[in-house]
Amino acid sequence: MKIVNKIFFTLLSFFFASPAFAQADPAPLKLTGIDAIITKVLDIVFPVAGIACVVFIIIGGYMWIVSAGDPAKIKQAQGTLTWAIIGLVFILVATLIVRVVTDFIK
Repeated sequence: MKIVNKIFFTLLSFFFASPAFAQADPAPLKLTGIDAIITKVLDIVFPVAGIACVVFIIIGGYMWIVSAGDPAKIKQAQGTLTWAIIGLVFILVATLIVRVVTDFIK
């Protein structure tokens, strides 16, 4: 499990060091309403949560491959994969609901 943690934190550090987090315009944000604030928060949270889910899917697949047929390890890998996919679906549905509500408020 230590190698899985090392892989996860290495991928996480590469993710946060990516150019996607670099600010093109250092000017302060000008948010005019609650819908702009929610949209800005979703624009930050959704990619981070999506990448975290994909990383956990990769970790679950790796755990399944190295389980060597041990039923306990396979069950743990299946649990990791199941919860990663449930988390991804939850993030997608929550984002869709919030965007529909904010569009309705406008």
